[in-house]
Amino acid sequence: MMKNNKILMLGAALLMIALASCRSESDRLMTYDHADKMAFDKAQTSFAEKFKILWNGLNQNYALWDFEAEHGIDWDAVYDEYLPQFEALDRQETVTDDELLALVAKVCSPLHDGHMAIYMDNHKTGSKQLFFSPNTERVKSRDDFAVNLAWQSPQLGYYANVSNGEVEVDEQGKVREKTYSTRAIDLLNYRLTTEGVGAQWMIAQINELSALPTPTVEQTRKLEALKDFRAELGACINGKNVTAELVNQYNDIVKKYEWLQVPEFDYIDPGFTEYGINLKCLLLKGNIAYLYLSDFHLTAHLADEGVSQFFNANSSVTWKHVKAIRTVYQEWFDTIQKLHKNGTLGGVIIDVRNNGGGLQHDAYYLTGSLLPAGGYHYGYARFKRGTGRYDYSVVTPQISETMEADKHEVITEPVVIMTNCNSLSMSELTTLIVRSMDNGTHIGKTTKGGICGLSSSDSFSFDYMGYIGVKGATPIYVYLPQVACLTLDHQIIEGVGIKPDIEVNLDLTQLQATGRDTQLDRALQFLRTGK
Repeated sequence: MMKNNKILMLGAALLMIALASCRSESDRLMTYDHADKMAFDKAQTSFAEKFKILWNGLNQNYALWDFEAEHGIDWDAVYDEYLPQFEALDRQETVTDDELLALVAKVCSPLHDGHMAIYMDNHKTGSKQLFFSPNTERVKSRDDFAVNLAWQSPQLGYYANVSNGEVEVDEQGKVREKTYSTRAIDLLNYRLTTEGVGAQWMIAQINELSALPTPTVEQTRKLEALKDFRAELGACINGKNVTAELVNQYNDIVKKYEWLQVPEFDYIDPGFTEYGINLKCLLLKGNIAYLYLSDFHLTAHLADEGVSQFFNANSSVTWKHVKAIRTVYQEWFDTIQKLHKNGTLGGVIIDVRNNGGGLQHDAYYLTGSLLPAGGYHYGYARFKRGTGRYDYSVVTPQISETMEADKHEVITEPVVIMTNCNSLSMSELTTLIVRSMDNGTHIGKTTKGGICGLSSSDSFSFDYMGYIGVKGATPIYVYLPQVACLTLDHQIIEGVGIKPDIEVNLDLTQLQATGRDTQLDRALQFLRTGK
């Protein structure tokens, strides 16, 4: 009898163990990187099931669990605490979008990954893809966040003014400055706000034709067409985000009215909505070569295969814009090389303030044009190698691409990189490269803290990490990095950022009053004095 009791007790204990481990073992059989019916179907009508996908998907695919544990995050305790709260939402008759997002924020705000973005549907309101990003919320607490939100990008008018003594001029007394933007929003703004072209030209024509006492039939036809053109453009653009869809609508309207021959109202490549770039170069006093880039999209413009991949390479208008970017870059590159060979280069400034990152191959054109051939070791990386929480690969060196020896000379003069709280991803990788150079210095404010690498979602099949769900197709989608990155001293900086060697605030009041940029001034002071 005692023996049977022991068997029963042992059986009960084994059952409890099986039940306790059921969640992790069964969920590891799920596929969270695409619209797997078994994984996602119940989540269409259940907040609790959405939470389970979020928790299990991160449990399998997230690259930073050891880092999060060091910061006191117990992911199992998160499950136990928040699953009942999501189950409570299922029992409520109504759940507002703000209520759902507030609960998602409680779960994910402590996580440090700088790229993580959660998109979740609210099936009770019908709202799709409600958005939350831990790092986007975290950066709002930075002391330079509000300033950079108002500032957006550098305005170089003060520094390009010969009378201010901050700029070099050529033999003809012209400023060595070039600037161009292929960002769709900038191309549209130019067409809408520039005097004498685009929308402003249309308004002038409408006013002129409307003032005619006895217009001809042709003039009346043109007047009505201009009014219709203007109205359709307004309905297409006003107050809307500049997306590829909006640009396609714009292009359709422009083609419809191309017979009116409105100056500068031509085709805009939809690829410029995601892969456009604003590039500015200026040769400052003391032969200091300055370059600002809004995004790391150099490869999309400078490499022919990049143009074919990201843009409509069959469009002559697209090529006109691409070649303009190439001219700006070539001016910067050639100036640096020539001055270095002459022994007169005073330094290099790379400005990535408010730059949210982009294409990793851009390193070849930027820091790769300054460094020796053969690649440059700037840090380390590791991948997931299984669905277990801590199934990580060994840490491997990360090598940044550099130009071939016959294409450039190594720059030994001082190099400064300028950052702020919105310098992210590829901006931070570039910062790590510059900081590790013997002649490199980092000036400005601490970066955003999101350096873990990204890739397309098809990497999941061999890396066991990355995207959860499919954006727009599954009731929850999580955008995640492909790889965890570490600095040369094996530190993870996610959600923390890179602190500058020389910290300086941007004085927005002074900038607006005088045009002087306190962060750029500090970089110039350092390059001119060494202090």
